[in-house]
Amino acid sequence: MSKKGSPVATHREPEIVQVATTALLEITAADTFHQPPLVHREDGVATVRFASSQPGYPGWFWTVALSDLPDITPTVLELELLPGEGALLSPDWVPWADRMEEYLVHEKELALAAQLDISDDDDDVDVDDFDDDVDGVDIDQLDLELDPAPLEIPEEPTDLFDHVDFDEADPLDP
Repeated sequence: MSKKGSPVATHREPEIVQVATTALLEITAADTFHQPPLVHREDGVATVRFASSQPGYPGWFWTVALSDLPDITPTVLELELLPGEGALLSPDWVPWADRMEEYLVHEKELALAAQLDISDDDDDVDVDDFDDDVDGVDIDQLDLELDPAPLEIPEEPTDLFDHVDFDEADPLDP
């Protein structure tokens, strides 16, 4: 800084921008940022900000911090993608224990509600009696006249498939 409080520019702005652009092109494509950048200088550091042109990063800036010291070639100190004013950000991180606590409280509420429902149901008289039904239809009430043929059980283990009739001749048994 000079005596008046303003930063001392040791390198020309086009030189600083050229070094920053070269560094940025090493990690991302040219179509991910806009030219011309903004240059901010402070105490031997020049910060070059390129607005992001990526669809998912509105309001973000590619930021390259360079050394800006007298008689020393500018070098890259940092290069990062930083959010600006109004940038789309992820929500604040919530620790796992806090998220789990909400889940456990909700589970307790559901268990308590289920218990209350069960105790209320015990007082009611069951008017629906579905003995052998699954879907509300008692199979005994249907008059289908089903008479399943009795299963043929072979007398000997070798007779297992004797009762099977083949539509075609068995090629293995001429």
